[in-house]
Amino acid sequence: MLFVATHRHSAESCPSDNPVNVHELIRPEHAAQCGVKVLGGYVAPPEHLIFHVLEADDYASIVKFYRPIMTMGDAEITPVQTLEEAAGIFPAGDP
Repeated sequence: MLFVATHRHSAESCPSDNPVNVHELIRPEHAAQCGVKVLGGYVAPPEHLIFHVLEADDYASIVKFYRPIMTMGDAEITPVQTLEEAAGIFPAGDP
């Protein structure tokens, strides 16, 4: 399954002064231990946002992966599918 995970934190709780927990998210060993494949990781520093595109068998694996930063702010984890998969569910021409 594919997931888009977004983490938002305040300027006061920004991990930039102590980035240990954020660094955990870029360790391949951490992702492997959680059963997660990181397809992309992005950050928007001025907005205090972190985005990930992740692949895992289940939602619980994504929560485990994101646990190091969950206490620093809010996380939103959304299961998604490719446009090609969605097009197969809703083929053109069908009412």
